[in-house]
Amino acid sequence: MGRPRQFDEPRLLDAATELFWSRGFDDTAVGDVSAATGVGNGSIYAAYGSKRGLFLAAFEQYCDLRARFVRDVVTAAPGSARDAVRVLLRAIIDDCAAQPDRRGCLMLNSIAQLGPRMPEVISIGNRTTAAMEQGVAEGIAHRGDADATTLSARSAGVVVMAQGLIQLSRLGTSTQRLREIADVSSGQMLLGTPVE
Repeated sequence: MGRPRQFDEPRLLDAATELFWSRGFDDTAVGDVSAATGVGNGSIYAAYGSKRGLFLAAFEQYCDLRARFVRDVVTAAPGSARDAVRVLLRAIIDDCAAQPDRRGCLMLNSIAQLGPRMPEVISIGNRTTAAMEQGVAEGIAHRGDADATTLSARSAGVVVMAQGLIQLSRLGTSTQRLREIADVSSGQMLLGTPVE
């Protein structure tokens, strides 16, 4: 059994996430994380083995939190399935607008940048996307009469739409335009209900 860690691991991973997200994997060093947290390089290497190990731990924590965010927003939203999806898409848009330099999503950014050379990123991304789809399905299942196949496809569509909105935000699309897209999509394209 290994020694217990002598540092606040969630705090260290939060700091690492911020650095990897803002600078990218290649431009972030373990020393940068050490400087940001006060945790020595040796302790970081002892805990994670390498910069890659540190990144993957931070990335997995980030992805777990994002999947939980999706599930929690959809299940807590009042009203119809369309209302719940609209609340989720608007929460995603608001989150994008709050990010420095509209940096997008660490998961999507990392899949594009690191997927070809770091297969764990693809594996974690697939697992996270499936968890997001499941969270949406759980949140809207009791609000409509869709069969399991339709519910699965609709939930996947919601996640794809959310990811598309994140990419549009990175391109500088205005928040107002993103909300217009989300409002129309949440009713017409994703859930097959008429726009109100």
